[in-house]
Amino acid sequence: MTVYTDLDADERRTLLDALHAASVAISAASPGRKEETASEGFSAAAYILDSRAAQVANPLVSSIILFLDQAAHAEGRFPDYQQLVVAPDAGRRSLEQLRAAAALVDAQATAEEAAGYKRWLLEIATVTANAGKEDQGFLGRGGVYVNDAERAALAQVAEALGIAG
Repeated sequence: MTVYTDLDADERRTLLDALHAASVAISAASPGRKEETASEGFSAAAYILDSRAAQVANPLVSSIILFLDQAAHAEGRFPDYQQLVVAPDAGRRSLEQLRAAAALVDAQATAEEAAGYKRWLLEIATVTANAGKEDQGFLGRGGVYVNDAERAALAQVAEALGIAG
């Protein structure tokens, strides 16, 4: 059994960075208005914190969620999602962070915990992609929930995590 506190500071940072990376990879692939990007970030954050009950069987994931919940109540500050998305090479760097996190959990956690953590990251990316309509026309008409760029980014996220599509 692996829990978040079993890891050293660099390893913990890698796992936390991957949470942002899962959503940033999607938002950076299909940048929209600031409001849309903020909505995607909020959706990802809400999913992460609200998924605790569903992840209780995975000690690694549930301990990360517990840490984040405690940090949110103690500090209440998280990185500015908009800045993460518009940073140069945000998509490429996000995929690198996801590969690093996947390699770390493969080496440090049980096979079940590692697979669950990687599935959770892909779920975060999927929630981000479905957070709102993309490619809307005049007055918000039309649009799709997941556009081609986001579908391609989801496939890249799955590949970076070593999850068969």
